[in-house]
Amino acid sequence: MNNKTAKIIVSSVVAASAFVSVGATGQVDAATNIDKLVTEAQKAGTVLKWAISIEGTADGVTQPWAQFNAAKDAIAKVDAALKGVSYSDKLKYDALLIEPRTQLQRAQGYLDAITASTKIKERTKALSEAVPTNNLDQVEAQYHAMTAEFRKQTILLDRVYGQSTRDRIRNVVKGPAEDLIKYLKNDVTVHMFTKAAAVDLNSGRNSEATKNINQAQALINTNTLIWGSLLKKNLDAVSSAQPVQMTSVSRVDSTTVTVKLNRAVSSVPVNDFVFDNALSVSRAVLSTDGTTVTLTTSVQTPGVKYTLKYKGHSASFTAPGSIASINVDNQTVQQRETTEVISMIANFGAYYNQASRATVRVDIPAGIKVVSINGVENNISGARSISVTPEQNGNVIIAFTAKDVNVPVVDTIMTFNRMEGGTVVETKSSAKMNFYAPARAGSFSNKKIHYVDVYNNYFITTDGMKYKVRTSGDIYRNEGISVGFDSFRASLDVGDTVAGTYQPSAVSTFEITTNFYFVDLYIDSKFAHKSGTAGYRVDASRIELKGIAQPNYDIVIYKNGGYVSKVRANSSGAWNYSPNLDQNAISDYAFIQQEAGKAVAPNPGWAAKTLRVIEGPMDLLSVSAGTTPDNNLTNEALIFTVAPLKNKSGVGLVQDQVVALANASIIVQDNDGTKIRFTNNQDGTKFTPVNNGFQVNFGTIDPGKGNAVIMHPGTDNGVLTGPLKVISIEGIQNAYEIGMQVAQGFQITGY
Repeated sequence: MNNKTAKIIVSSVVAASAFVSVGATGQVDAATNIDKLVTEAQKAGTVLKWAISIEGTADGVTQPWAQFNAAKDAIAKVDAALKGVSYSDKLKYDALLIEPRTQLQRAQGYLDAITASTKIKERTKALSEAVPTNNLDQVEAQYHAMTAEFRKQTILLDRVYGQSTRDRIRNVVKGPAEDLIKYLKNDVTVHMFTKAAAVDLNSGRNSEATKNINQAQALINTNTLIWGSLLKKNLDAVSSAQPVQMTSVSRVDSTTVTVKLNRAVSSVPVNDFVFDNALSVSRAVLSTDGTTVTLTTSVQTPGVKYTLKYKGHSASFTAPGSIASINVDNQTVQQRETTEVISMIANFGAYYNQASRATVRVDIPAGIKVVSINGVENNISGARSISVTPEQNGNVIIAFTAKDVNVPVVDTIMTFNRMEGGTVVETKSSAKMNFYAPARAGSFSNKKIHYVDVYNNYFITTDGMKYKVRTSGDIYRNEGISVGFDSFRASLDVGDTVAGTYQPSAVSTFEITTNFYFVDLYIDSKFAHKSGTAGYRVDASRIELKGIAQPNYDIVIYKNGGYVSKVRANSSGAWNYSPNLDQNAISDYAFIQQEAGKAVAPNPGWAAKTLRVIEGPMDLLSVSAGTTPDNNLTNEALIFTVAPLKNKSGVGLVQDQVVALANASIIVQDNDGTKIRFTNNQDGTKFTPVNNGFQVNFGTIDPGKGNAVIMHPGTDNGVLTGPLKVISIEGIQNAYEIGMQVAQGFQITGY
């Protein structure tokens, strides 16, 4: 190393030492200055903190701008001093400034809230000053300006830090503002609705005008208003300019309807209200406010749609009532209320499985009202007949109900008659139908039970009134003895006599004053059906039909579906009927019992007791030939076939089956006069029933038994030869003890 190089190195080291010394001193001075600035910012933040807090010097009204600006400037000085410091130092000092910065941010919200409250105060003051003017348009304008400002500024009120401080600011302005809004709201709203209604009327928007008027009127009716008289006067002026219209029609009950009008009127002539479907109006009552009319109508039919016309406008409602769809072939007795509707379907077919379009005459019974025919609304009341053309599928559908909901209809039927050339060619009849009316509150006595529904807890009396019984709460007696609900329900039966006091929605008293012990209708056991037979067999011109029934009841008798006679059971319940019988024919009898003197139904119904009587003899048809032609009948087994019973036209009616008695016998005779009797179970002879007849296995001939076997020896001393005549057959009968008849000409051959 030369001297020059050494000098350069030494100089560099000295210079570097001098630089380090000067730089370190400057950094120490800068850090000291920043620490001082941070301390001043922290102090300013603390002062600001208490200036914006109710716990400090804040009052919720004064804005602490001096404290805010001092804190803001102090933080800005720190931020300026931090430029150029190391990243780690910047993080250190920023952490020390978190609290001052937070207070500065909170102070901004505090200042904004006080500014907002000032604006709310100004708008509140303007609205308050408009009130004494009594100028509704001016009040409305200031109201809208104030509420708009209020909605906008209250957002800033809610941004203040600290619940107590926030409440202090809000309570200063928000409470009074809200009170004023609430105080004026209904008046302003009524004024707005009234003006809107006037505009709607001028533009022909009557329905919209009505809505606005109704809303304004509702507020007037339910609130105490500042300018109540003025607002009502203004609304009445607008309302009187609109045409009177119905706004709604509501059904209250079966004879009451309410009508809402779009504006008040002073009177309502009853003739102004007109319904269709024969519903008449007998009374119209106007409400005190003149906007509601209560109409009293005739009884409304369930399921029927009614349209009301009033001053050129229409409105409709449908009377409620369930609709039960039933086929006329369903022979279940219908138990319905007078508010229910039955839709009955009758189907008629023509030839080759085609639907019939021939006219059907429907006989409507008394007390019934038709509401539709094949889906088309109608209003037809019985008793009368109507002609209906079936639908394409051959259906005739009649929807009907009771004519009057307060008048029951008991044990009625409806008939459908297919017509051809004015003549009935086919008839279909419904089952019995009952429409019951709800019983009214009050006392009743000496009523008889017509029907009991133990599942739905009600009973019907013979006058068609329906009484509901409750599982608890009501009082029950049976012939003077207090009983519980279950015991009363179990004892209640058709024919019982009842009394009591009925309250549909309160405590009722029911008593069975007389238990009715009913004797069912019985046909004598001699007519009981026997297995394997088609009916009761008889071979006679007359028959005595008899049995047991309810004493002093009428026994109504039908033959082949039509009524023929009735007899009355005696005091012991015995009855009898002795008609002539159709010969070689089937007669189907049906029997029902009913109270004496009651009208007779044209057909017996599904609940009738029935008896099929088949009249005619049991004849021998044929005798099979023997199999061993040796003139010895012993051990031959011959089949005797019973002839089927046929009517006069030769149509088979029944095939009797044979019962062979233990002493059954057959007598045969040959051409020389030898006559022999073969008896069942003697000398090997055996009579055995077979299908459609019987078989005889012939045994030996025992001369020792005298004429019990050989009734006449003939010319060859009791020996049978040649064809044998069948003289008689005894002890062969059918299940009903009709003996076999043997015509002349039957022979036994081939033995």
